[in-house]
Amino acid sequence: MASSFTVACAQPNELGPAFDLIFQQFGATERNSRVADALQLVHQRELPPEGVWVARRGTQLVGALVCLPLPGASGLIWPPQVAAGTDAKEIEDQLTKNACAWLRGRGAKLAQALLTDEENHLAPPLERNGFSHITSLSYLRCDHIPSRESLFTRGRVGERLTYHPWTTARAAFQETLLHTYEGTLDCPEVNGVRTINEILAGHRGQQTDDPATWWLACDGGRAVGVVLVAAIPETDAWDLSYLGVIPEARRKGLGRELVRKVLIEAGLECVASVSLSVDTRNRPAWRLYQGMGFEPYDRREVYLAVWR
Repeated sequence: MASSFTVACAQPNELGPAFDLIFQQFGATERNSRVADALQLVHQRELPPEGVWVARRGTQLVGALVCLPLPGASGLIWPPQVAAGTDAKEIEDQLTKNACAWLRGRGAKLAQALLTDEENHLAPPLERNGFSHITSLSYLRCDHIPSRESLFTRGRVGERLTYHPWTTARAAFQETLLHTYEGTLDCPEVNGVRTINEILAGHRGQQTDDPATWWLACDGGRAVGVVLVAAIPETDAWDLSYLGVIPEARRKGLGRELVRKVLIEAGLECVASVSLSVDTRNRPAWRLYQGMGFEPYDRREVYLAVWR
């Protein structure tokens, strides 16, 4: 019965047992490693302890869930895990509802869970509480970055587009970014949910400085696309966070030139690899990236809740 358990944020002494419950499906060695990593994230304030929710029956933890508010009015959620032999469905639902309410109270307009094939069995509590499975994300990486020396030797001939840092063309950059969402095949379910400032905040993440690797692309003086790249902390890699072309400029080879721009800049900065994620429904983008040397290395199922 609902009265037989309570749901609340985990107390400091409950964090370890909560993570142990969350990672209960793993073997002891893997579980201990994941618990230690999660506790380190809490210690570094990368994971707020208030985002760890537990269900208690008396002094016993019988369920746990983790959620994380993200910049840009969004959040991540890890599905609830429940101790064996308990009334799982009721506990799962209450944990999910409390976590979603907490995220919404922190300003989130949408939340997502990204699950591997092996984790899909954890999705039902999310689907019972406002989440829908919308697509799969494929993660691709290109390790064939042109060297700085070869770029200086060959030069950079054949570029059709000109580029402007977003800091020098903010208004045009924002207008063009919104324009690229029209008719997009990349998670169109989130279109119109967040403001442009929230979208940009989401791409910036925790970064406080103006990104030097956001570019507005122009063709003959006309803005036709945008590229947003982020350095991956503590690595020599980049993440191609977003690449978009306005509808009337599509199917003209501009996407290929935008990707080439990223790889050239990566080479000039001596970056080892560039990674990205793409909605598997977006076959044109998939073909473009594979044609430019990107290869798949991971995949996630996307469960999304939108709170307008």
